[in-house]
Amino acid sequence: MQRSKLSLLVVIALVACVVVGIAAYNIGSNSAMKSISESVAKDDEIGIAINRSDLENLSLVDGPIYVTGHKSPDADTVCSSIAYARLLNALGYDAQPVVAGRINNETAYILESAGVEAPEQLEDASGCNMVLVDHSEYTHSVEGISDANIITIIDHHNDGAVTTGNQLVYDARPLGATASIVWVRYYNYGVPVDEQTAKLLFGAVLSDTKNLTSNTVTTADRKAVEMLGSLAGVQDPDAYYQDMFKASLSYEGMTDTEIFENDVKTYESAGTRFAITSIEAYDEQAAKDLAARMKAVMPAETTALGVDMAFAQISILHDDISLSYIVPSSDAAAEVVKMSFGDKAQFDGTSYVLNPGVSRKAVLVPAFTDVLAMHPSE
Repeated sequence: MQRSKLSLLVVIALVACVVVGIAAYNIGSNSAMKSISESVAKDDEIGIAINRSDLENLSLVDGPIYVTGHKSPDADTVCSSIAYARLLNALGYDAQPVVAGRINNETAYILESAGVEAPEQLEDASGCNMVLVDHSEYTHSVEGISDANIITIIDHHNDGAVTTGNQLVYDARPLGATASIVWVRYYNYGVPVDEQTAKLLFGAVLSDTKNLTSNTVTTADRKAVEMLGSLAGVQDPDAYYQDMFKASLSYEGMTDTEIFENDVKTYESAGTRFAITSIEAYDEQAAKDLAARMKAVMPAETTALGVDMAFAQISILHDDISLSYIVPSSDAAAEVVKMSFGDKAQFDGTSYVLNPGVSRKAVLVPAFTDVLAMHPSE
């Protein structure tokens, strides 16, 4: 009996020790987890503070800061301008988005969907404090940009001709859309993206990446679409993109000249200046019709833009169709296309057809630049 009681007491003592040990472990574990959590939070605060430090010089800027994209403004350039101006405002800076021209129908659809008014147009940037998004070329920017105080460039293209003697933020990344870079900057600065701004950036990324089908798409672009779409409350991104795409194909109320100028950019290589306009079509018949119409206005547009040659890129990029119709303005321009793509470009009497279609930024500009560099203008 005595031995039985003793055994029971030993068991009770052991159980008590285990319980105390577990409790001590839990307390220690919780304390360790709390310490780790606090450490991570502290690291996040330090990271955000370091990232925000690149804006500290903006406190020395006198007057408002204007944020603008390129001429012939598209969805990426307009929505990125609005979103970045809002980011600067959230951080305490006086920033205002502006545009350098008439916005297109796709951009208008995104703005209306988000409940945002189109920014005002800035006619002359002379003497203004400027943030340039989605471009870094003087020829792509608003008038007077060479006499402006350029304080920031955010872009996903090649480095352009814009220079400044001042310190500036230069954030150039090889992503599918400038809007993705702007979203990353929100993230790095620790600023939450509101629903309205999320829809702007979401639509811009979809637009510039052709619904994530472009060969310029990166992990950052995919993650941007996923997270921004959720914040924007978009239930079906594919359906939203189709509505955007339909809006982009509408040229109602536009002359052929306005269609050509809707998304045209100019470049220079070895003394030759050239322009490429990008136009969307739904099917081959529409593409061929637009090609003929662009061919008719290109001589006048070449003169108006002050370039030596021009190209109209008419693209069909949806479902399983991927085609680019390249319309040259002259025999010399046609030679550039043939030297760039050889037998891959099939001539149909008006256009050189590339199958699959190509990106203006990633394929056409580098190809034409290289060919012209091998044959410098005298």
